[in-house]
Amino acid sequence: MSCLLSKRIVALLLLLAIVTSTLAGCATAAPTAAPAAVTTDVPAKAHYKFAWIMPDMFNPFWVYMRQGAEKAARELRQQGILVDIQQMAPIKTFNVEEQVAIFENAIQMKVDGIGICVIDQAAVVKQVDAAVAASIPVAALSTDIPGSKRTTFCGVDDAQWAQNVAEYAIKAQGGKGNYIDLEGIPGNYISELRTKGFKAAVAKYPDAKLVEIQPAEFNREKGMAAMENLLQKYPTGQIQGVFCVNDEVALGAIEAIEAAGRQGEIVVVGIDGNRDAATAIKQGRLLATVSDDPWGKGYVAVMGLVDRQQGKTVPDWSQVEAKIIDKSNADELLAKFPDYEQFYKP
Repeated sequence: MSCLLSKRIVALLLLLAIVTSTLAGCATAAPTAAPAAVTTDVPAKAHYKFAWIMPDMFNPFWVYMRQGAEKAARELRQQGILVDIQQMAPIKTFNVEEQVAIFENAIQMKVDGIGICVIDQAAVVKQVDAAVAASIPVAALSTDIPGSKRTTFCGVDDAQWAQNVAEYAIKAQGGKGNYIDLEGIPGNYISELRTKGFKAAVAKYPDAKLVEIQPAEFNREKGMAAMENLLQKYPTGQIQGVFCVNDEVALGAIEAIEAAGRQGEIVVVGIDGNRDAATAIKQGRLLATVSDDPWGKGYVAVMGLVDRQQGKTVPDWSQVEAKIIDKSNADELLAKFPDYEQFYKP
């Protein structure tokens, strides 16, 4: 038996254990929130089970999307429509093979819908099309899956919003300077879109230059490590700003910059609008981020999956609201977190 096949079987067996435990109501590596209390005695009209497939179990962004999904589930429950969200993720962070195996197993389980934040968009096209052919609608969460027959994309124009936040940083540095792009995973669709936006921002300013693009894999520790190396390569005065693929990478980058004592010369921006990022903005450590409404993504995904199961038309692109977060509105974003924790808290 080949090593690849052995790994695939192990991944499938592990997934089966996770899903079985979830269905039995046990808390395992992929916990499911307890059902919210029903406030009305509405007879059950329908019952759907959705697979919720994330890139890993650690990024807070996935938690926020799940909170929005559970908000939708609670509202639907009050209409007599029961929705069970079964969260699944690779054990190894951003492991494409595991995520594909999880997706294939969800199809075999004959779930009623799949929400997926895909790691490698090209790796799941066949599986997405197979799910849709089996009458299992698929919502692409945050990252689209081009070339597939996915039911709906729940997200924002990532290239445009990356450009917006990069321009914010360039303007803060007087419209000039040298900049670094800490991207996600090379080849990842959302990472490529955001880098496209960063490049477009720099191109608008004759005195601005993108001097380096380095992968940081959407990870805080790797963002810090990449920034530490770049600070050695570019001494004081040679870098004016850093554009980061997400807030976790941005938070790692500012830790490295602060440790080097260079926070006064380099501005950092991110994308996601997570709680730690909003706090860092209030503290003056992070210049800005894009809040691209992860709660809204989860919410419209669940509503869209239910609508498709009920024969209704679902938008090809279920857009949510995004905005730049800086010191002027960081408190407004921070106020949302406790409101959404009532729906799900790991």
